[in-house]
Amino acid sequence: MANWKRKLYDWKIRNLAYSIGIGIILLAIAVYMIITQTGVNQQSLLRTKTLTNLNKIILPLSPQNITQNRESIGSTLREVERILFAYTKGGKLGDEKIKVKVNEEVKSKVENLLIYWNPLKETLYSIQDEEITINDAKSTLEKRYNSFIKEQKKIEDFVMELNQEEEKAETFYTILLYIYIGILCIFIYWILRNLVLNPIYKISISSRELAKGNLTKKIDYKSKNELGYIAQNINSMAEILENATNFTTKIGEGKLDADYKGLKENDDNSLAASLLHMREKMQDSAKADKERSWVNEGLAKFADILRNNNDNIEELSYQIISNLVKFMEANQGALFVLTEPDSETEESKIILEAAYAYERRKRLKKEISIGEGLVGQSVQEGDKIYLTEVPEDFVEIKSGLGETLPRCVLIVPLKINEEIKGVVEIASIKDIPKYKIEFVEKLGENIASTIANAKTNERTKKLLTESQEMTEQMRSQEEEMRQNMEEMEATQEEMGRAQTEMAEKEANLNALINNTTDSIILIDTDYNIILMNDVIKNRYAGTQYERMKEGSNALEMLGDVRDEWKTYYDRVFKGEVLSFTIKSSVKGEDSYRHYDIHPIKQKDGTITGASVFSRDITREKKIEMQREENAKKLAQREYVLNGMINNTEDTYFAINTNYEILVVNDVLKNRFKQSGIDLKPGLSILSILPGDQLEKWKARYDKALAGEKLKLEEIRELQTGNLTIETRCEPIVNNEGGVIGVSTVSKDITELKKAQEENKKLQTEIEKLKDKK
Repeated sequence: MANWKRKLYDWKIRNLAYSIGIGIILLAIAVYMIITQTGVNQQSLLRTKTLTNLNKIILPLSPQNITQNRESIGSTLREVERILFAYTKGGKLGDEKIKVKVNEEVKSKVENLLIYWNPLKETLYSIQDEEITINDAKSTLEKRYNSFIKEQKKIEDFVMELNQEEEKAETFYTILLYIYIGILCIFIYWILRNLVLNPIYKISISSRELAKGNLTKKIDYKSKNELGYIAQNINSMAEILENATNFTTKIGEGKLDADYKGLKENDDNSLAASLLHMREKMQDSAKADKERSWVNEGLAKFADILRNNNDNIEELSYQIISNLVKFMEANQGALFVLTEPDSETEESKIILEAAYAYERRKRLKKEISIGEGLVGQSVQEGDKIYLTEVPEDFVEIKSGLGETLPRCVLIVPLKINEEIKGVVEIASIKDIPKYKIEFVEKLGENIASTIANAKTNERTKKLLTESQEMTEQMRSQEEEMRQNMEEMEATQEEMGRAQTEMAEKEANLNALINNTTDSIILIDTDYNIILMNDVIKNRYAGTQYERMKEGSNALEMLGDVRDEWKTYYDRVFKGEVLSFTIKSSVKGEDSYRHYDIHPIKQKDGTITGASVFSRDITREKKIEMQREENAKKLAQREYVLNGMINNTEDTYFAINTNYEILVVNDVLKNRFKQSGIDLKPGLSILSILPGDQLEKWKARYDKALAGEKLKLEEIRELQTGNLTIETRCEPIVNNEGGVIGVSTVSKDITELKKAQEENKKLQTEIEKLKDKK
């Protein structure tokens, strides 16, 4: 027993967690199975909501209520159909979010119900479709309705029993679930209390003492699991911290050579090695922080100087060099700027822009060539120069500082993107540390960028002034240049077009003039033929014009029509374009030809000839003449028709098969115009009929479109008296016998009716007089 308990205490924590996890997973599976497979679940609620309420859903269609709910027969039947279909086939039911699962017992009951439902449904549909009246179907409906309700009651009782059985099953499985949960909770509690919580409590007590600084408190817990290893590691850490505390106490007392108790060899990552390394780095870190702070302060200081003086190079240069000498605690300084040559042959020069020495501002004008002295050498090599040994007899250094003899000299080129913009020279009687030299180099990029911007600003101002001076001159030349450019572009386009046209004409001329049915002749201003295509040559073959060819005079063989055609040609030679149709009889035929005569112009506008295009349009001409004759006949028929329908008091109009007005007489137009309606062909008659007349007249039009002739008499009630109107609606038939529209004629026969009544009265009186005799 003791051995088994010892093994349990040595169990790994992760194995205990796995065991608890498996138990929880089994619990989740059990809960899921109980919820989804037993008890009053969603399917039970859905069955109760739908199948047990079928009697309420169909209640409006009962024999007592069918008369009031006749309009809702279709919707009620579809609702019942959806419910019965869902419980036999499955699927979603209306707006319900869950799907119906088919239960074989429920399906069998529903199929039995369908036996009574289908006859009832047929009766209800017959009533809806007016195939049978409610009174005629009342007995059949009552019988089939009662049968359906009786069978539905059986399904309702069955659903209630099924729900009770599922509820009992849920209760049984729930009790089993509670028993399993109780056992699982007891098991988890025992494991957590004895194997996790108690060891953690011991470790927590010792850790709290360790946090308070009590390094002698040890953890009394021995086990081979993870918590046992944690306890051992905490005890070891307490011992290490105790040794480290003793060591740091000695370091604080100034004993930097004190031994570290417990230090292991070849242990580079131990706390002891870190403490020893920390002692070595403390002084280096303080020194580096001081230098970094100095550099950051300098960069911020000079950023403000460069931002506030970037529009004047001279003032900017003095502010830079004076503040730089002071900030670096040097003695003298100078700032040089490179000039930008105006041409490729001119060399850049190094110009002294500002110098500062011993709190006095020097305004020296000095120019140095690249490569000359230390400053020139620095620019040529593109690198800094730092001298620490200056000979006593070295009187003048060609660095722009005159005869001052410093102990060290620093010369740094001002570069941006490897392009040198200037040079800074610092002289000091003390050595300049490396971090200060690096600071000057880093600052040099910002100074170079600012100098470049300042130069750009000055150059921009200068260019702006020059631009303003040249604006007027450019304006006067702009129009002339634009005109020259337009002429050049037009010339180039013309040359290109001419070359293209020449090439195309050379390659395609013969094919163009011969692959056409038109006749083509080209003549010059002397009426000589330049070109004739094969079409006209074939046309003239065997006629009096057969001898006409290239080189012949176009007027010599024209005979009686010579003067007429000479007039045409002369008009074209003056620039006119002619297009006309004449009757032709070249071969004795009676035909018509259309002619297009255009002048042939050169590039300079000179007319050098004419082109004559002609084609046979006899067929088109005859069609046109026939069309004109038909149009005249149609116009005459239209005049007759308008005279017939407008010279009467009756109303006439006709519509097509789309109910669109084809013809309407003035009488009917004026009547509708009084109501603000513009009655005209193309308007749908259905769109203007009032609502109470629309259905009646549409039915009449439909009968007429079906081939029926209608004759109607209607009494129209007016304030001035009643009118009797006779209306005829007759189909309009085409040549094939198809109905293409309806004609409607309305006539006021009120007076005729009155006359007939009077005549009838007279006949009655005459008959009475005859009887008396």
